[in-house]
Amino acid sequence: MSALLLYLLQANVALVLFALVYYALLRPLTFYQLNRAFLVFALLFSALYPLVDVAGLLPGPALPLVLPQTVVGWYTVVPSRGPNAPASFDVAGSLGLVYAGGGAVLLLRLLGQLLALRAMHRRSRPGMVSGQAIRHLAEPVSGFSFWQTIYLNPAQYEPAELALVLRHEQVHVRQWHSLDTLLAQLAVVGYWFNPAVWLLRRALAENLEFIVDQQVLHTGLDSKAYQYSLLRASELAPANSLVNHFHFLPLKTRIAMMNKKPSAPLHLVRYALLVPLTLGLSLAFAGPGPALPAATAPAQTSTGRPENALYYIDGKPATKANADQLNPADIAGVNVLKGESLGKVLGNTTATEAILITTKQHENAPEVVALNRKLNSLVDLGGKLLLIGDQEVTLAEFQQALATQTKQVTSLSAQDAQKRFGARATNGAVLIAGRK
Repeated sequence: MSALLLYLLQANVALVLFALVYYALLRPLTFYQLNRAFLVFALLFSALYPLVDVAGLLPGPALPLVLPQTVVGWYTVVPSRGPNAPASFDVAGSLGLVYAGGGAVLLLRLLGQLLALRAMHRRSRPGMVSGQAIRHLAEPVSGFSFWQTIYLNPAQYEPAELALVLRHEQVHVRQWHSLDTLLAQLAVVGYWFNPAVWLLRRALAENLEFIVDQQVLHTGLDSKAYQYSLLRASELAPANSLVNHFHFLPLKTRIAMMNKKPSAPLHLVRYALLVPLTLGLSLAFAGPGPALPAATAPAQTSTGRPENALYYIDGKPATKANADQLNPADIAGVNVLKGESLGKVLGNTTATEAILITTKQHENAPEVVALNRKLNSLVDLGGKLLLIGDQEVTLAEFQQALATQTKQVTSLSAQDAQKRFGARATNGAVLIAGRK
């Protein structure tokens, strides 16, 4: 599984679980500030925890020393696709394009909303209402706030209602509610295909209004007068979905929450679920990576080296004991030969596999050069992308360079080559290091 796919899986699983916990247990409660903290934490944690290597932070048993494999592994004879063979449909690549396209559309939409707000700011003019600095709007829109600025058209309100609007928007500004809104919008851009992120965005916007309503009413304001003002203000057009409006539909939900009795302190225990939820998510994906299939992983000894294999060190026959004595830091590369390739490189042998080890000190030894040329002769060049350094070359040019090549070439499978070079490497790629 690719790193991006694994990241998206982890992040979206977390978003779903946080949304379930919020709507099932926390939304009915009147602890609105705690709900705000929960929702912000849910969005931030879901985005960041997949990036942390939890397994590396946990104590565990020491892993056996394994020889590095810096060169393409098992040399086996595999029929290559012809140059005229039709390309297979890349499902993962297509889904990646759809994901990126959806995110790009929503990102452009977000930028458009920000530009619309900037244009509205430039059309407005500074003013004062009841000692509060505002931006005076000429258009008939509902009063709102964004960042640390309140925007409204005083002519749209009666004097009593105007005071309520100012008090309402002052709470939004004082508590920096625009940060929450922008965070939710960015989460939608990143995980737009997940219904949970849309629910969390709505929950966050809704909860911010619950916070403001609660604080405004705690000042001793008559709740019915406040609710009637919200009802009348709902007839005005909203300015932008990014801003904090005086009214936020549905009003029925807000009025119901205003008239709801405060939640009992006993219900605070529900927030304790956050601890096992975050720990469970953090540990669920921690641990060793997927094991190699049995068909490709040779039996290994306690030191991590294959059993019953021929050993060659720097092009010369050696024993497993010689290999065990090598310092891994001194090893330049390891090849594992199996099948028909074994006889082509080492001649007649009854062995079924061989371990070819090259040390950094003897990379240019005559025996190593001779061995590398035999290995290079096994690489299938037909229909593959051929590169010398970072420059694509023809088959004839590549074969000419290959004849004098003393180092091993790098052969990439079709899947790995397409990830690195795109559609032009449909049949795989072969690379020679250095510039042409």
